[in-house]
Amino acid sequence: MEDCVLKHITATVLLALCTCSVAAEDMDLQRLVSEAFAALESEVQNRWQFAETSDDGEFTRFARYNPRAPGGETWQLLSVNDRQATVDEVTAFRQQKREQKEREAQRGGGSEVNPLDTIDLQSLRLLDENATSWRLGFTPIGSGDGQKMMAKMLGTLGISKAALCVEYLEIASPGPVKPQLGVKVEHFLSRFEFAPAKGSQSENGRCGRLLPTAMQFEINMRAFGVMNIDRAISAQYSDYRLIPEL
Repeated sequence: MEDCVLKHITATVLLALCTCSVAAEDMDLQRLVSEAFAALESEVQNRWQFAETSDDGEFTRFARYNPRAPGGETWQLLSVNDRQATVDEVTAFRQQKREQKEREAQRGGGSEVNPLDTIDLQSLRLLDENATSWRLGFTPIGSGDGQKMMAKMLGTLGISKAALCVEYLEIASPGPVKPQLGVKVEHFLSRFEFAPAKGSQSENGRCGRLLPTAMQFEINMRAFGVMNIDRAISAQYSDYRLIPEL
């Protein structure tokens, strides 16, 4: 009798494990990710005002962004390390933001970069899941000189189950990597976090307009024994306000 019960329990457990395995394998991960990223706002810098708090380890800056600001000065630096920003700091900050926008435009062909373009959809795999979300792994896609480096990185993506919202996108080095001769990357991390805009949830409960809420970037790299880059910066984005269409 005990042997029969034990066999029944064993068979039930094995069946449950097989069912879970099949369910994970049968998931259309490419469709899942594409649908989740469809909610991502593609024109954040054209249609939204927001606040940015950034920290580079030396300075904490608080700024506001308004694409329709008078005179075309879209960025307004308000404070540095909890004091009012000086004229020189405001000028340098705006120049930095202009250069950043130019680099992003070059990478995106004149439009905002779509994070989905950094994911090799063919490489998607389910790492784990819980009651509220899936965690997926992927191989990142780079462009230009960054292709070899990205190919050595590990990508991770979090998606909520209930609303199908992208929660975060992370690309990190598995350890020290050598993307090319004479270059060694000791550490690399690029992470973006997202959340739906307030009141934007769709009628079917799916994710509404998805906006970035945080960014983290870290790199420690040496090249040819003469150049050493060690940089870390983080930023939080808040107080989003949709600008009415003209």
